[in-house]
Parts: sequence; C-alpha cells; structure tokens
Amino acid sequence: MPHLPSRTWIRALVGIAVALGTFEATRRYRQLASAPALSDTSRALGIDGHHVQAGPWRLFTRSVGAADAPVVVLVHGLVISSRYMEPLARALADNGYRVLAPDLPGYGESATGTPRRVLSVEQLADVLDLWLSACAIDKATFIGNSYGCQILTALAVRHPQRVERLVLQGPTFDPAARSLLPQLWRAVRNGRRERQRSSAAIGRIDYAKAGVWRVLGSIRHLLHYRIEDHLAAIEAPCLVVQGSRDPVAPPHWGEAVAARLPKGRLRLVEGATHTMNYVHPHSFAQLIDDFLREGRDASEVVR
Repeated sequence: MPHLPSRTWIRALVGIAVALGTFEATRRYRQLASAPALSDTSRALGIDGHHVQAGPWRLFTRSVGAADAPVVVLVHGLVISSRYMEPLARALADNGYRVLAPDLPGYGESATGTPRRVLSVEQLADVLDLWLSACAIDKATFIGNSYGCQILTALAVRHPQRVERLVLQGPTFDPAARSLLPQLWRAVRNGRRERQRSSAAIGRIDYAKAGVWRVLGSIRHLLHYRIEDHLAAIEAPCLVVQGSRDPVAPPHWGEAVAARLPKGRLRLVEGATHTMNYVHPHSFAQLIDDFLREGRDASEVVR
C-alpha cells in the first residue's frame, strides 16, 4: 500500500465524517418531518384532529371538549404548531370549554403549496377569519402565546367582530429587543429555564416540517410587526398573562402591553416562563376560566 501524507489522511477522514454527519442529519430531519399529526400523547389527552377548508387554505385543526360547550381558539407561536397547545387544550376542556387549535398555513400539518411562501402577520389574521367562517363560528374567545399574540392583535384590529375576548400570554416583543440576536439569546435563556418540562422535542418536529426558508421568513415577519402600534385599536376586553421569569417577553413589557390596551389588564404569574401553555397549562387554564366567567357573569347581569 502506497504511503499517503498525513494531510491526505486527515482530509479523507474529515470528508468521511462530514458525509456521515450529513447523512445522519438528513435522516433525522426526514424522520422529524414525517412525524404523525397526532401522537400517542395526543390521543391519551383526548385530542382529535381534522382538516378545515378555509378559502384556499386547508388547515389542520386540533379539537377537544364537548361540542355544545363555549368555544375558545388557541393560536400558536413562531413556526411551532398547535401541537404544543395540547396540554392547555386538555386543561380548558376539563374546565368546560370546546377548544379548537388550528395549524396556520405553512406550519405543522397545514401546507401553503410552496416552501418559500410565508404569510405575514396580517395575512395570517385574515386566514383565521376565513377559518372561523368555515367552522361556522361568528365570534370566539382567542388565546395566543408569543408570536400568536401578534397574529391575534392583527385579527382584533382587522376583524373586530370576530373577537369576544382576548388572552395574550407572553406577547412578542418589546422594542428593546427588535433584532435577531437579542431574540435568539432570550430564547436560549428561556429554554434553560424550561428544562424540567420542555417543548423542545415538539419544536424540532415543527421546525423540520416548516423548513429553513419558512423559519427565516417567519422570523422576518416577527421582527417587522410592531404590536405596540396596534394595541390601542383593540375593542375587546383583553387579559395579558405574564410569567415573572419570562426572558422572551419580560414582565415590564407585559405591563406596557396591558397599559396600551383600552380594556386591558395584567396577571403576573410568579415563577412562570414563556411557554405557559405547555409548562403551566393548569394554572394558565384557571386564569383563562376566571377571565371568561367574569365576562359571562357581566353579560347575564346586562340581560
């Protein structure tokens, strides 16, 4: 066997390692992207799933709870689908609600037809309006987490007749961090704080399903939409739920959001982080239930 220079051997080994790493990453990516819409955990929670044709969009929708119960709609955050809303959906169903949670176009199980088409915040709000019509829902209460709060803000401004009440949990994001690197660092810090009960495994599935181009496009829309410019136009009563240990949407920002809302109020949850719908679903569901019962009691008094 001819003698090969050490550099040649090193290059060959590096090439083999890169090839094997690429193969494994591709295999893992395809495995995540092909994950079923409903897991064994979903079924254990009693979560059902079906597609709703909303105009040109075919939206996968998770549902749980009695068909004749008051309807609440859960709206997911950045790139991640309604999959991570399942614990909150179950908790709300146990409190007597019919819970619907759509995957918005391009996320989870709802395709857009092309991987590079990424809808803006306003366009996603308009899709929700179409989805409500397809579901024969005139008006509902909406609960959003993170980026979902930006979408619900746009819905409440563009289609106010659709919104009965609004719950914004960890709304993104404060003007002090309107750039990519601060947001990434805040997300890392939140991930560390949520290690005991992390939605990271779900996130990996949904990021794989979305693909790189959609992730980048979604981040661009996240950074572009200034939620603070639209809050004053929201007519519906709104509850801002803020975790005291949320680094993504810090407590001072939750206070500022509630102050800008004409009918806003703030509830600070001690020890809670950014993804309360997954990490603290029962505490969050109780806050929502109290807020919605207050609205029903007021309605009964008026009648």
